Amino acid sequence: MSTKIKIGLIAVMLVVTSGAFAASAYTSGSVDRAANVNVVNDDTGLIALQDGNSGDLVYQNSSGALEIDFTNGSASGVNTAAHFELGDQANANESYAFNLTNLDAEGHDFTFEYSGTDSEDDDENLQFQVYDDTGVLQTTVSEESGAVNLNGVASGDTYYVVIVVDTHGLTSNSDLSGTLTISA
Repeated sequence: MSTKIKIGLIAVMLVVTSGAFAASAYTSGSVDRAANVNVVNDDTGLIALQDGNSGDLVYQNSSGALEIDFTNGSASGVNTAAHFELGDQANANESYAFNLTNLDAEGHDFTFEYSGTDSEDDDENLQFQVYDDTGVLQTTVSEESGAVNLNGVASGDTYYVVIVVDTHGLTSNSDLSGTLTISA
């Protein structure tokens, strides 16, 4: 047998043998990694929500979640044909219902959506007005608006929310209760 044929046969045997071992290197594996996922109060979470200076209507409840409750105390709700502002639209970065801070290490786009129960009219009876740290209005979400976006919220940025309730045109049977969802 010639040397070239012997070398060729050896090469073929090496390729076949290495392919068999490569295909059966292992059949299962496991890798453990540590995960740090603490559950914290709203004011220290990734999307931090902290009550402002609106008294007892916006507060951090006993489970640590931000709560908006116009029935707090002995009230049953808001008056008909009335206008309420929690915070000051002209000075929102100093007087606000609550603030929102991006405590993540990176920037995000935030989406705000309010799902409410008002079906009596098309007016924005409940508004969450979002202001930047200079007091400039950035976006508004209401029970009529659907989802709105706040783009480019950098790590550490804080936004201030003024809540406006206008019950003109509603009856005493109206209900503006719902859920404010903030997602990033």
